[in-house]
Amino acid sequence: MIRCKIMAIPLMLLMTSTLYAQEQKSWLQLADEAYARQEYAKAGTLYYRIARSKGSKTPLSQLIKMTHSYQAIGYYKAAADICKEMTSRPDCPPAAHFTYGEVLRQLEQYEEAKKQYALFTTSNADSLTLKDIALQSCDSAVIWNQQGAPVSLKPLKELNTYGSEVVSGAVKKGLLVMSNGYRSMALNGGGQSHPAIDKRTEQPYYKAYVYQQYAGDNSNAYLEELVPQLLGKYDYHIGPVCLSSGEDTLYATINIQGRGVPVTSKGIVNGVRQLQLYQSVKKNGKWETPVLMPGINVDGYSASHAVLSSDGDILYFVSDRPGGLGQTDIWYTEKQPDGTWGAPINCGSQVNTVAAETFPTVNEEGILYFSSRGYAGMGGYDIYRVKGAKSSWEKPENMKLPFNSGADDMGLVLKRNGYEGYLASNRPGGMGKDDIYYFSDPNYFNRGTPGQEVTPVVKPGTPPGTGEQPVPVGKDHTAEEKTDRQKLEELKFLYDYNSASLLTESRRILDQVAAVLKRHPGWKIVVTSFADNRGSDQYNTDLSALRCYAVIDYLAGKGIDPKRLYYSNKGEKDPVNGCKDGVPCNEEEYKQNRRSELRVKW
Repeated sequence: MIRCKIMAIPLMLLMTSTLYAQEQKSWLQLADEAYARQEYAKAGTLYYRIARSKGSKTPLSQLIKMTHSYQAIGYYKAAADICKEMTSRPDCPPAAHFTYGEVLRQLEQYEEAKKQYALFTTSNADSLTLKDIALQSCDSAVIWNQQGAPVSLKPLKELNTYGSEVVSGAVKKGLLVMSNGYRSMALNGGGQSHPAIDKRTEQPYYKAYVYQQYAGDNSNAYLEELVPQLLGKYDYHIGPVCLSSGEDTLYATINIQGRGVPVTSKGIVNGVRQLQLYQSVKKNGKWETPVLMPGINVDGYSASHAVLSSDGDILYFVSDRPGGLGQTDIWYTEKQPDGTWGAPINCGSQVNTVAAETFPTVNEEGILYFSSRGYAGMGGYDIYRVKGAKSSWEKPENMKLPFNSGADDMGLVLKRNGYEGYLASNRPGGMGKDDIYYFSDPNYFNRGTPGQEVTPVVKPGTPPGTGEQPVPVGKDHTAEEKTDRQKLEELKFLYDYNSASLLTESRRILDQVAAVLKRHPGWKIVVTSFADNRGSDQYNTDLSALRCYAVIDYLAGKGIDPKRLYYSNKGEKDPVNGCKDGVPCNEEEYKQNRRSELRVKW
């Protein structure tokens, strides 16, 4: 992976016992060689051992490498302690102050970080730019923290492990996930008791998976390796993976295969296993052997993190190839009339910076999400949202709280309904290294005031509606139409307490609703949803909106044009029984008020 940080001191110290067999070389030789190979977990352990024996006499050059090793594996507190030691010495290099500022910012100690950034001096123009951005970031982060978060993030516990997990996309079955924590699970690809280890991090290599939601109570039963017969033969890292809207073309990020790896300036010992993009097409229900994408991959440089525009005609990806503006940039290529991809073009300075950009995603037409270290942000990688396409963009917008933190935040993915989303972060309090977090926000696209009567709902990628109510058409209706309407308007879809997930019975009935709507293509439907009276008025209003969206999203997934679907979220208004504030009720009575209903507009 381009981004690498997965380990902690207690685990690293366990490695020292395995190193005694190599005493023919000094600890420093072993440390420097591991550092050159980007084996940061091993290098950090060795430099730590050297520093513990030498104390204050440890050379600054070794402390700098130890700091960078700890940063790479996400052990920021240890890196801060080393930086504090470096900056207390009279011969401290200016760059150490900048590194210390970066670590403090990732720990969200913004005032202390500003002091260290201010001490950093350089004549390098790019470094001065990054210094100015860092100082601005500290001020912005303080303000954003004071503003608070409009929604809450919750860890997706059924998917998170002690390793790293990232959601890379939404598909019909659920979510595309890349992880190094599922290798030992007995999934459809088979479990591995001793999976291969990435020596840079002492963690297993990533693989790609599919997580099917709402399929049952046992989440592991519905987590499966993505087409293991296609991707299972590859070594090293696999992922992220992107699928076309028809799910008949797959784009996968995979490390260079084989033993022979070109020696590059980025790794003086064994070179670096660059990332490459592969493409596979499904024909007659069978995936063809993945092939390297010609023109997209360049020898000696990485190409990774492919994502398609809403119409599938533009492919964005990340690369450190020549012609970029920084460490890694976002590039794009356009689909040609013959189905091939054209020459890559840099997305330009409105997106790319002198630092690193990565993890692009597309959730709405004309909107790109990406993570960057080159704009004012809260810490490590922050998530940004920008309007535009190709190389023409507006100013990127920092997503702020709760989507960003002092840690690394990346890969914001929305489901098609536009109100459920996911991202990955290594922020404190998680289960593993990178954890997946979930949010639901009925106002994410500012579709109108919650509770607004008959508001049109439009899924991402479709033109917005007028916002006007459907106008009744004066016409006679057949007996069949009147019967169908009556049956639809008698339906009620119930929910579990504090939930917007459709029950199995509701999904079965909605399949029949979709069939009726296909028979009557001119009909428009208003989905009205309610909550019971437990909880605050605002909370129940928001919850009933989520229930509206759950019904609308399901029908849209069955081929019903979202422009025909409207909603009205009533909160705890209009109970079907006497369950109001101050009235004691049993659970069955509460359940009858947690409902969605349909109304036909013709």
